[in-house]
Amino acid sequence: MNKTKDRTLKFEELNLSPNIMSGLQDINYTELTELQEEVIPAVLEGNDALIKAEQGSSRIASFIIPALEQVNKREDKDGTSVLVLTPNPDESKQIDELVWAMGYHAQIECASIDMDTEEAEQKESLQSEVEVIVGNPGPLQDICHDLRFIFRDVGLVVIDSADKMTTLNLQDKLKNILKRVLSDHQTLIYTNELNDDVKELTKQYTEDPIAIGFEDKPGMLTEPPTVDQNLSQGYIYVPNRMKITTLMAHIEDNPSDNCVIFTASKRGTDRLYKTLRKNNLKATSIHGKLSDEKHAQRFANFTNGDVQYLLVADIPAAELELDRVTQVINYDVPNDPNEYRYRANLVGSGKASRIVSLVSKQDRSDINELENSLGQAPKELPLPDKVKQKLKERKQKKKKKSRGDNRSKRGRNNGRSKKKKDDGLQLPRPSYDKLSGGRKGDTPKDQRDGVIGLIKKLFS
Repeated sequence: MNKTKDRTLKFEELNLSPNIMSGLQDINYTELTELQEEVIPAVLEGNDALIKAEQGSSRIASFIIPALEQVNKREDKDGTSVLVLTPNPDESKQIDELVWAMGYHAQIECASIDMDTEEAEQKESLQSEVEVIVGNPGPLQDICHDLRFIFRDVGLVVIDSADKMTTLNLQDKLKNILKRVLSDHQTLIYTNELNDDVKELTKQYTEDPIAIGFEDKPGMLTEPPTVDQNLSQGYIYVPNRMKITTLMAHIEDNPSDNCVIFTASKRGTDRLYKTLRKNNLKATSIHGKLSDEKHAQRFANFTNGDVQYLLVADIPAAELELDRVTQVINYDVPNDPNEYRYRANLVGSGKASRIVSLVSKQDRSDINELENSLGQAPKELPLPDKVKQKLKERKQKKKKKSRGDNRSKRGRNNGRSKKKKDDGLQLPRPSYDKLSGGRKGDTPKDQRDGVIGLIKKLFS
């Protein structure tokens, strides 16, 4: 549950150097934005980080302020100590101007190596070894190559707009530039979208990074665990409309000390909870919309052993802080192989430990994908005997009903045919008198004229 923010943090509370504070006051920076509150303290602590942020001055200031603070604290300011890489030439200039304004009192200089500046001027700026270099990967790579330039004193590298970098296929240029950074350094990667290429950049150029601004933090920046080769993995093909029956039969045949059951929705957990309780099994459920207090209470009931079954919906397995459970059941098969790996990682080792998936007709493609991606494919398990028996009874009942329907249908058809035959014999032959309305007796001749009269004349 989101916590309400009490107040806005002020820059003076960050214990920044007087020179940097003077620069912030010059440009009327007094309070931190929400993004800056998360980023600046983390950067000042020396963490590598992957940060989700949209373009704008708030994002730029979130790395410029701690960068200038680090430069100002250096005893030896000779050489470039901050390297910022951005794909946009206009943004490169904007960063350059903000560094100049914020770092004016600290006498920190900056140069922009971008696509719009003269090459000779850029080479001169790079060779002068100003404290902060901001560059577009293309021109910076070319100038570094021409000058055989090496960064020996850089303490902070910022890769800005990493998603755009990958979209523009600038990874090779980034690699060539970062090869020239020989010093140990802290790395910040900013992106508005987290795709596979950005993940690869993060993996390659950061060490134990923290994630800021992303909802799915657990396991996001780490490799998913491998599935234990000794773990028992299986799946059961579930007959149509017999999923709960199959689950209950499997639980009865394979009891466990503690079991986690994953479903695809809160509605699914609610339904299973009622079924388990009806069968006198102790269970509790958690889902993504549960309050922090209720989540903690229900989770503790399971970890303390008060309940045997934990039903989970809308929560990744990587977020569950469980030591080991005896059994994991995928009531709904995950469509992501990595989620399956994290679920399997919850299970302890031993003969009694297992992960089982219930595969309905619509889950066939998901289980096939799991079989292709996992080193050890799950094995198909036979249907529980109770399910086989109920399936047999259902088929017999259906067959019996079908026979009864056929008899009834034949009976109805025979009755209908006989009736038609009998009715055909009893139909009276209409008389010409009835064609005129069925009147009898003396009818005035003038009233028998017209179409009816004409027909009578013809036949007479």
